Amino acid sequence: MLSQTVFNQVDRWIDAHKKDIVDLTCRLVNIDTTVPPGLNYPKISQVLASELKDLGVRPAVSYIPEAALRRRVSPEVGLKGPRPNTYATLKGEGEGPWILLNGHVDVVPADPSGWSHDPFEPTIKNGKIYGRGAADMKGSNACEIFSMKALVETGTEFRGRITPTFTTDEEVGGYSGVNYLVDKHVITKDVDYCLSADSGIEALHIASLGDAEYLITVRGRAAHSGRGWTGVNAIEYGASLIEDLKKLGEEIGRRRSRINAEPIWGTKKMRPGLYVNTVKGGLKGNIIPDTFEILVDRRFIPEESEAQVRREIARVVKHREVKVSMKMILGYDPMVTSPSHPLARTVRKVAKKVLGRDVPPCGSQGSTDMAAVSALGIPIAVLGATRQDSNIHGIDEHVRINDLVSVTKILAHTFLELL
Repeated sequence: MLSQTVFNQVDRWIDAHKKDIVDLTCRLVNIDTTVPPGLNYPKISQVLASELKDLGVRPAVSYIPEAALRRRVSPEVGLKGPRPNTYATLKGEGEGPWILLNGHVDVVPADPSGWSHDPFEPTIKNGKIYGRGAADMKGSNACEIFSMKALVETGTEFRGRITPTFTTDEEVGGYSGVNYLVDKHVITKDVDYCLSADSGIEALHIASLGDAEYLITVRGRAAHSGRGWTGVNAIEYGASLIEDLKKLGEEIGRRRSRINAEPIWGTKKMRPGLYVNTVKGGLKGNIIPDTFEILVDRRFIPEESEAQVRREIARVVKHREVKVSMKMILGYDPMVTSPSHPLARTVRKVAKKVLGRDVPPCGSQGSTDMAAVSALGIPIAVLGATRQDSNIHGIDEHVRINDLVSVTKILAHTFLELL
């Protein structure tokens, strides 16, 4: 059993390198990795590869082949540019467990007009770092890097190995960088534990919702508005379909999982949902529209499957007076790890020691590419540096600097407990 002296030594090193954690977070936020399209992945990959070299390991940068993208990703997702995934393996002194450590490098779009500062010019104010991706999840990526540096720089011995992976396209679902690393056998079922920092510091996520986005296209017939009766108005038929989808969404929203949810979002158990999130149709004010597109986002609990939710929506879509088609353009399966699993118990114990409070295990109301890892039978624990008030995906997204330090310690302590 490790002595408290070892943990104290690691903690002192992390405290002494707080400014470096902040600096790396800011450098990562400064790189605009908005997806879609995801054009700056090579730039952020270079930064992360350089940081991994500092661990004394040789990083690998693996690009998803264009052919695989064309085959596996719907063009509607809008991906452009090369997609490198960066990883390495830090080996201990002898045989032991294998820990997979994952973070994603992409961020959602940011409209700068509503921000207090340029979203890609990180700003430090009142102990917080502001910028798109500061909380989701570039600050947590910095924590992952420095949690490993703490072990290396203090000469702390451990057994087994840690494989950090920094992957692309988590925010758009579908064939993400994680899926590609599974296909390449960089990630295999031989991994003993997976740690992700793609969440918050207020709870321990051991489950997540599945997600499926469906593009529904209503087909009509174009005509001059002066002779509107000769056409078929796709928007008008689509409006009735939206009403029926809304009714289905209300029914789905009454369902609950057996798994506890974070109470901060106003629900005791994980809950599914169906939402009409975008619509598109019409060319000009004097043309009867011949197409109308509806994008449905269906979040589903671990007790549901994508096949089941697709059938539900298909039942609403069919039997229309006009031609309607439906296509799934992206999605994730749910993720589940037992809250009593040794990994979950270890992270919870460590977090309580570092934070001085409990982080209850629960399910996330988000979805994650960690589902591809969970599908291999690998247990996953997710704890990162966001908070309820971090405003991830929103205006003035931010992360607390003290939380970055705490998450770095939690990850480092977890390595020591498991290895």
